[in-house]
Amino acid sequence: MVFGHTRAVKSHRTGRRRRKGGSKLPVAPWILFTLVSVLVASALTTGFVMLLRAGCGSDVYRVPVAAAPNVFSTMEDLAREWEAQDPKIDGNCVGVSVHKVSPVDASRGLTGEWDTVSLGPRPIAWAPDSGVWAEWVTGTEVTADYFSSDPVVLGQSKTVLAVPEPVAEERGWVGGQPPSWDEVLSAVESGEVTVAAANPRTSTEGLQSMLNAVGDGSGGVDAEAMGRYVAALDAGLVGESAEALFAEYAAADDPVAFAEVFTALDYQVEDFNRRSEVEPPLVPIAPSGAQVHAVSSYMVLGAGWVSDSDAAIALLFGDFLRSGAAAAAFAEAGLASVEADAVADGVVTGETVRDAVRRWQETRRDVNLLLVVDRSQAGDEEMVEYGGESVAASVAQIRLAIALVDELGASSRAGLWEFGVGAGGDGGPWRSVTAIGALSGDQREALTMDLYGLSEQGAHEGGSPLFDTVVAAYDHMGEHAVEGADNVIVVLTNGGVDAVSLPTVEETAAALAEASASQSVPVSVYTVGFGSADAANLAVLAEATQGSYIEAPDAGGLLDRLRGG
Repeated sequence: MVFGHTRAVKSHRTGRRRRKGGSKLPVAPWILFTLVSVLVASALTTGFVMLLRAGCGSDVYRVPVAAAPNVFSTMEDLAREWEAQDPKIDGNCVGVSVHKVSPVDASRGLTGEWDTVSLGPRPIAWAPDSGVWAEWVTGTEVTADYFSSDPVVLGQSKTVLAVPEPVAEERGWVGGQPPSWDEVLSAVESGEVTVAAANPRTSTEGLQSMLNAVGDGSGGVDAEAMGRYVAALDAGLVGESAEALFAEYAAADDPVAFAEVFTALDYQVEDFNRRSEVEPPLVPIAPSGAQVHAVSSYMVLGAGWVSDSDAAIALLFGDFLRSGAAAAAFAEAGLASVEADAVADGVVTGETVRDAVRRWQETRRDVNLLLVVDRSQAGDEEMVEYGGESVAASVAQIRLAIALVDELGASSRAGLWEFGVGAGGDGGPWRSVTAIGALSGDQREALTMDLYGLSEQGAHEGGSPLFDTVVAAYDHMGEHAVEGADNVIVVLTNGGVDAVSLPTVEETAAALAEASASQSVPVSVYTVGFGSADAANLAVLAEATQGSYIEAPDAGGLLDRLRGG
């Protein structure tokens, strides 16, 4: 019984059941043969039609397409939808295979060596999340004709400032007039706000924000605006991407104190607020006058590895992406509609992008720094002018070192050594006080506190073992050099004559020059002299490593002197 109803139970007898009663209808053999033939033919025809409707199965020739993460899923779905329509060229079934590749990696691979292991096969077509990357790729004479057709515009994401809601409301940016980049930079310069920016060489949002901030309105770069932009970022934070900076914002004890203005794309702000539910939420503010937004597009490549037949397949898929169904799919994925002629908004060219990035890199390379502070007795015995007052040279050294740490961006690295007779725990001439680390976390505060600690503990009695210390510091930095950064040793001293170390200044310089010649990643020594420092000796040491001697400034500003050296 099931649910209160009696259920009929079939007989357990097996085999075919015998028909009861009635007579059999005689059928002629030729009728049976004809009927079977018709049924077989009908089945074959039906099967063939069903096969056509089911597509080509595994017998499809596909060309690779590289797509940015924000359009990858939609592009992949559309590729399957297109393939279900049985596209053919010369009777052959064709399709595309979509691979997720960041626009940064794609731009580097297309202008250099494509890494098939990590990026997949070299693409026949490319869908970056912004036209500025296409401008970057085609910005050289060799790559100027890399794209064989006009782009298929997929949609647009706005370049915005992500601002904590109370900050945006307090400044009148919600429902009111949004600020221009000039106004944002002025607010940073006056200490009203801090900026957390994505790196322009590792993210679309970082590159586009920089182009908006430093553009001269006619496709060029405003040098003064670039200087202000770099200074604003040096005073704030730089991260690999908006997502990385948002993660730090979410983890902060006081998110608003962490940063007040982030560079981002509109959908990144929306995604962050939805996923994290951090209070206060971030509000997307589109700066007034911003001309460069992230226009996603699909482009067929015309590079040497692209055959005519492969390009034809990619172009056929591009025609499908122009359909209303594809446009609706990208709109549902969060891309706003945009006019087809607005790719890169006509504001920037490849030359503009390359010029802006070059200026950025020249102005603000990350620094990998080892501070080497002289704590010998001579530093306490000489008075120098620093910050408008007369202080001991040892005090001035600490103050200048702290000011330099404050000037460094969050993506730079720094560590600290001290030297003097007996400074090392085993009686050696130097010791590591703070290991080199990134300044994005607690490293900046730890380094600053360690510098104050050196000032409080006083000087070491005896002379200055400068020469041995500089050689040891150079060997240490050689092992901890960072490719792509300025690897720098900064020696702060009011000495320069070493009666403690065994080698002479000439022998020390020769040893440094030999080490420098064998160093695959360059490391430079900068010697900073206070008071009566021996400028000649300090210059010899520094110049042996392509560095230079710097007379100590009387208040901060050392970073600019290092970059100009």
